[in-house]
Amino acid sequence: MSEPVLLPSALEPRHYTLRIEPDLERFTFAGEARIALDVVSATSEVVFHSKELLIRDAAVSFDGETAAAKSISFDVKLTTCTLTLDKELPANAEAVLTVRYQGDLNNQMAGFYRSHYTAANGEKKIMGSTQFEALDARRAFPCWDEPARKAVFDLTLVVPSDLTCFSNMPEKEVAVIQEGRKRVVTFMSTPQMSTYLLAFCVGEFDYVQQRTENGVLVKVYTPPGKSSSGTYALDIACRCLDLYDGFFGLRYPLPKLDMVAIPEFAMGAMENWGLVTYRMVDLLIDPVLASPQQRQRVATVVNHELAHQW
Repeated sequence: MSEPVLLPSALEPRHYTLRIEPDLERFTFAGEARIALDVVSATSEVVFHSKELLIRDAAVSFDGETAAAKSISFDVKLTTCTLTLDKELPANAEAVLTVRYQGDLNNQMAGFYRSHYTAANGEKKIMGSTQFEALDARRAFPCWDEPARKAVFDLTLVVPSDLTCFSNMPEKEVAVIQEGRKRVVTFMSTPQMSTYLLAFCVGEFDYVQQRTENGVLVKVYTPPGKSSSGTYALDIACRCLDLYDGFFGLRYPLPKLDMVAIPEFAMGAMENWGLVTYRMVDLLIDPVLASPQQRQRVATVVNHELAHQW
């Protein structure tokens, strides 16, 4: 059996501060990542995961100094990027890597990608959503894309004002820019978690919502005009969270839970912490006409995914 290929241990990420601005018309996104690092051992190289990202510039600050990248190289097979710095980072220092980059909203149902759907009026629409498990967070931002390299994430999305966006955590603040044409949405810090659990969506959505008995706000996001098809899954999710609170003897750890139906999705569902994504048929059903088999399928998938939240 081959040995796992891991990034060098000289640097450990602690905190990601991400700002991402998608363009749903050009199928691209611009990003800036500021990654707080612990320097475990002295190094003049920074190696991180990056796949199909255009790195515009990068630098590392530490102890009041800045180390610029003398060169930037890529290993396409290992999907890594190596920065060779003009200064050595000393052991035990705290450093911040800043990277400005650009990526594509691909159609491969991996990373930060686009989905197509038809609105109630017959118009073709596009939304952006994420699927990072197992190795595709590196398609959306530079990172240490290994489950053991856990960190806290602060995410900001810059989106057109007529679109909705949401992520693992509730909104912290919203600002309006460009004379009202865009919104800058900053979300609360996540708990410490693996890169593959980060998630976010951008597009036009309807939703239904309800609070659990223990006060958690649960929302089911649907394509516009289809909110009624989320009511069954919403009821199941609220009862499920309350049940698990008692079963595990530990309350659901986040302030909210969102579930969203994605038109183009490679698997049944994905248990992103606080934002669970689903294939349409595994979340949305007609509240009147759905068969017992459809109801059982939705209940099974929702219960399975929510068990992962603990």
